[in-house]
Amino acid sequence: MAKTEDIIRGKIGNTVFYRVGGETRMRSAASNYLDADTDKQRENRSRLRVALRFYQRVPEACSREAWKIAAAGSTTSGYNLFMKQNMMVFKPDGKIGDFSRLQLSAGLLQKVDNLVVTAGKDDTVTLAWDKEVDLPSARADDRLVVIVLYANRSFTPVFVETDGATRGDGRATIRLSRKRGTAAHLYCFFREKEGKAYSGSQYVRI
Repeated sequence: MAKTEDIIRGKIGNTVFYRVGGETRMRSAASNYLDADTDKQRENRSRLRVALRFYQRVPEACSREAWKIAAAGSTTSGYNLFMKQNMMVFKPDGKIGDFSRLQLSAGLLQKVDNLVVTAGKDDTVTLAWDKEVDLPSARADDRLVVIVLYANRSFTPVFVETDGATRGDGRATIRLSRKRGTAAHLYCFFREKEGKAYSGSQYVRI
């Protein structure tokens, strides 16, 4: 049995989410047929557990909040929206199958346009993008957010300091922290100044 602090109810695939006291728990749904424990169903349950474990480690303030806002006004939750977008990215063996397909943010703000990434010495990375601003979906003061997954600890998302870089700056320099030769998977997106809207994430590997 797995637990999460998010308020989730209902059924996803063969898994039922329900509330006990202040906790959300999940269990396999009862089946009325004999082949309810096929290899495929076991894989799907494992995949769901893997995706849930990752979601619980995503930074609340700068990524999980984006999914909640994106789901606002609909019949689904931020968690369910994240799972719909990302569950098949995860593998039943507990790994991420394709980092480039993973989305760590969602929303209506404009994504990073023409992102160019340059790796420098001492693991500094320069990000540059088009400064197109003053649109309803792209303001100069939208804040840049960068989350990194290092290949040797891919289930530990790391929020990277950007020194307050905004869309209008057109560039930002960040510093990574990794062992030599370790791949870094960067997810870049914009957050409205007051945190009321986000863009989808854009992926790059360094």
